Amino acid sequence: MSLFEFKSFKPFSYPPLSPLKRIFRLVQLLPPKPSIVPGANGTIRIRLIEADVDSGVHYDALSYAWSLGPRYQEPNRQIIVETEQGSYKLYIYPALEIALRYLVSSHMTEYLFIDQISINQRDRDEKSHQVLLMRDIYTKCARTIVWLGAPTRLSDQYFDLVHEMSQEGILSRVMGPHVSQFMHVFDAVMDPSLQVNEQVREDRDDLLDLVQRYGDRFPLDGFADVFDRLWFSRLWVIQEACLAPKVVFLCGKKSLCFDCFRSGALFYNIYNTYWVRRITGAVPQRVLRQRDALLNKTDGFIRIFQERKAIHQSGIRLGLHDLVMKYNVNDDKKKIGVTLEQDRIFGLLGLAADNDALMAQVQVDYKSHITQMYSQIAGLLLQDSIDVLLFNQYPKKTGGLPSWVPDWAMDLTIPAGYSSLKEATFSAGVSTTTEAVIAIKGNPAQLHIKGIAVDEIEEVGTQLYRAQPHPQVSEQIDYRSVKTFFDEVVEFAKAATAMTKDETSTDTENAPDPGLLMSLCDSSLSYRHFTQTLGPIGSLERLQALHRSLYTLGERLIKSDEFVASYHITRIYQTVGIIPWYLSLMPEMDSLQICALDPLISGKIAYEAVKDIITDAAGLLIASARVWFASKYIKFRHRFGKMNIRPSHESVEKVGLDPNVSLGPDMNVLTTNMLKNLRRRLYRTRTGFVGLGPAEMETGNSLVIFHGGTTAHILKKRDTQLEDDEYQYLGEAYCDGLMDGEIFKDSTKSERMFTLV
Repeated sequence: MSLFEFKSFKPFSYPPLSPLKRIFRLVQLLPPKPSIVPGANGTIRIRLIEADVDSGVHYDALSYAWSLGPRYQEPNRQIIVETEQGSYKLYIYPALEIALRYLVSSHMTEYLFIDQISINQRDRDEKSHQVLLMRDIYTKCARTIVWLGAPTRLSDQYFDLVHEMSQEGILSRVMGPHVSQFMHVFDAVMDPSLQVNEQVREDRDDLLDLVQRYGDRFPLDGFADVFDRLWFSRLWVIQEACLAPKVVFLCGKKSLCFDCFRSGALFYNIYNTYWVRRITGAVPQRVLRQRDALLNKTDGFIRIFQERKAIHQSGIRLGLHDLVMKYNVNDDKKKIGVTLEQDRIFGLLGLAADNDALMAQVQVDYKSHITQMYSQIAGLLLQDSIDVLLFNQYPKKTGGLPSWVPDWAMDLTIPAGYSSLKEATFSAGVSTTTEAVIAIKGNPAQLHIKGIAVDEIEEVGTQLYRAQPHPQVSEQIDYRSVKTFFDEVVEFAKAATAMTKDETSTDTENAPDPGLLMSLCDSSLSYRHFTQTLGPIGSLERLQALHRSLYTLGERLIKSDEFVASYHITRIYQTVGIIPWYLSLMPEMDSLQICALDPLISGKIAYEAVKDIITDAAGLLIASARVWFASKYIKFRHRFGKMNIRPSHESVEKVGLDPNVSLGPDMNVLTTNMLKNLRRRLYRTRTGFVGLGPAEMETGNSLVIFHGGTTAHILKKRDTQLEDDEYQYLGEAYCDGLMDGEIFKDSTKSERMFTLV
């Protein structure tokens, strides 16, 4: 149709939906309006139909990514809404228009729920009401059609190969009837020599045959193309794909059912692990990084699979508290995207358990400011767990938030005091006789919380752990920072030990406890881990060996850096420590006398000086260049050269390390725990408590323990004229000797209420 004809249409005006009824709108797809330009696409035509959620009407739901980009743009694609009063124009976003064109041409469905069209996006009251119906809308649809986007040659290759593999039924068998023994089958595929029963042997042989036939054909680029689609990184799609009884993935005109789509991801996992197990030599890092990146691309789909399993199989749904943590704490993964930051909470309501008391208290209101909404949610979450405070991490992305309110819009990591989102390592404020006492008052909201003031910070460390700037495959600790951090640990431990000993103690008696040294290196995470498996003595011996290995490696790297720096042309003379003779000027009178009495000798001396200067300069430049090029070559080889994922003992011994220590799994445990402490510094209090806290802490800050919390906390007192002290929350802390409820046994410490702003 012509642009003039479209402009003649009036804008469509949504008739209001009663907030007292469970009414929603369905989109009926109509044949498009033909274009007057031959070969051009026609204009999408629809009809909106109101329906009751409980009426049993048959419809599908569309799940797709709005693809708005970094800036929220106004919709600019034109469609026609047919009504009894005539035709009206409505604008939608380009991503939805493309999806509708494919759906109309494929005749896959007629009636659809499409949030962008079915809900008046300009009416915040309607949005708030309809969000409360989302759970039932998606639960009662016939299926959810997941639109991944327009097709490419690579995506078509992937869909075709997965469809071909799925037809053989092998993957569906191990995912379905034989899923209970899948791990036995997986292990047998990786090691065919394992003794297994007949059924496992049959599945193993079929999978091995599948890997042999399809492994080399598997389109890695197509796999990346599909799983890189924006849909997998959006939060709203989780409930859209998980609540529906059936799911179909659609990419252009290619489609796969949910189980078939899952089988493609499962096959790559099996095939890739099989490939890695058979590596015998060095492999280019780009190949390892590519395959590692491909595994991480399935994170979004794994979320969908886990949630669907909980809803449709086990029937065990999480509460809203756990859902907020699960889908907003991204740790080292990519942050899940939303269009409106309120949806980081509202978009999860449909997944929560029916009897969840917290969900029942949430008021869906798109009119309230994000800071107000996040404050209300924080108050509710804190009633469930004081450790919600641990997600106040810096720098916050949302401005104006109180210090005690987590910013769910920013990248958040699992707290150092937790081994996983649900498993706390410590119990500093947990007691059988005390409970958390909190109250939310004022505007802006203030948190009043009961706790115990432990001490005031007197000294703060300067060293931080660092991650390697260019890791080979996955994140690695920078060993230079390990050495410097360990040195500072010794200084703080000595200072704390000296404060607790009397003046008559000998130097030996004032030596810091080895357990304290081990604990301060990573907030006691490794010390506790190894104590559980090896006992106190065995744990200490193992950690000391691991620490020596890391310290030695860091020390050698620092010395190498110093050696390279010493060969810089401006420092090489200082390193040699010899002043050339031509730079040692003779007295002025002697110089004049030689020039006057024997000009020939003075000329010869000048000639020798110039010759030596040229010779020395050339030698210095060559020596400096050789060292410079050698250092750059080593860095280049480390970053881009081939990598042996299974280093030999001989290669480790060459650098002066014990391979039994450096190559063991325990080293990975220690370095992983160090990475959890990247933004934490050492501190010492006035009375000798030592530990690790947030990088933002300063001298004079307060160390406190809140009732019901598992860790200690650092607070900064605000300079106000008010009678009641107000504090800014800075973050969690580790305090040696007070992480298992010991504070409640100290009669000198009293309880009080803290006001956090």
